[in-house]
Amino acid sequence: MAMETFSTLGDSEEYVVSDNNNNINNINNINNINNINIPGPSAASLRESSSTNTAPITKNATIVTIPTIDMTAHHPPILAEQMWNAARTIGFFTITNHGISDHDIDSIFDLSQTFFDQSPTIKNRVPFDRDRNSGYEYMTQAPASTKTCDQKESMQITAREGCMEGLWPEYPAEFRRDVEGWMVKMHALACSILSLLEPYACPHLPPGTLVRSHNLWKEDGQCTLRLMHYPPVVNNDDDDDDDADDDDDNDDDNATTPTPPPENLWRAGPHTDWGCITLLFQRLDQPGLECRADPHGDDYWIEVPPVSNSGITVNVGDMLQLWSGERLKSNMHRVRMPRKEEEEEGRKKKGRYSTAFFLQA
Repeated sequence: MAMETFSTLGDSEEYVVSDNNNNINNINNINNINNINIPGPSAASLRESSSTNTAPITKNATIVTIPTIDMTAHHPPILAEQMWNAARTIGFFTITNHGISDHDIDSIFDLSQTFFDQSPTIKNRVPFDRDRNSGYEYMTQAPASTKTCDQKESMQITAREGCMEGLWPEYPAEFRRDVEGWMVKMHALACSILSLLEPYACPHLPPGTLVRSHNLWKEDGQCTLRLMHYPPVVNNDDDDDDDADDDDDNDDDNATTPTPPPENLWRAGPHTDWGCITLLFQRLDQPGLECRADPHGDDYWIEVPPVSNSGITVNVGDMLQLWSGERLKSNMHRVRMPRKEEEEEGRKKKGRYSTAFFLQA
């Protein structure tokens, strides 16, 4: 996001089931889809959740889930219908077989972890610059919904001409090369999705208008990549041996938070994304993302689970909701604090990693 502005504040339903695990790049095939007639979706049902920041979700008799869309299973008009139905109701969906290889996804997570494993002193050599919406930050973002800092660190790259001067990390040496290459792929995929949604979101616009408004490394570029690390939670009642083990595993003194967390402490407090479309990558064994079951409802939340390590979570942002005359829904979402059984891996504490690409203009 170009300076991310926060608003005030289980299993995925399969639209398409496919055994095709090939990484078929069909971006070019769906990049110029226009004028497809899409029927409206049925109303979404609710699934209730506790409002606490670690408690399990309580299921209602009827459960709404995040739809999963196989990008290779149907022709573009059917894909557009599935995306439209999801974007109009809950504002979230997951795509699979999208053309981004497992190797590329694993590589960006490896790059992220290598960067965050460095000491605070080294990471702070590229401090966050608010005017450029770029750089490294540690627990400084405080959404209005919680008024407490999100329990995460992030490295943000905004693809605007000159924006990253002096803010590219020196290590890993391949950081800039790999990030720029990754952003090209994310931009192409996000624009493909936007092309499918555009005829229904903005039918009054000439085809391709929205895609042409989003660019990389131009003077007015706003597209942003954010690498995120949610540090392990340190249990204050761990015994001395456990504390010693944690110290050996992590010498980053500022990368821990107390537990149990206060009720208003979140890995990412409830917010909406202000951009157009967000592409989010999660790890299969690192849950925590939730969204409202009804974008206009009360405090009912559902899990937005990882779908394998290669599934991409897509959500609508405020900008696309506005441009669509609010036919598409920019839904509130959050990352809760980990539960004890999720946080522990044997005796070793573990954190959470994710990476997000924000298509915005």
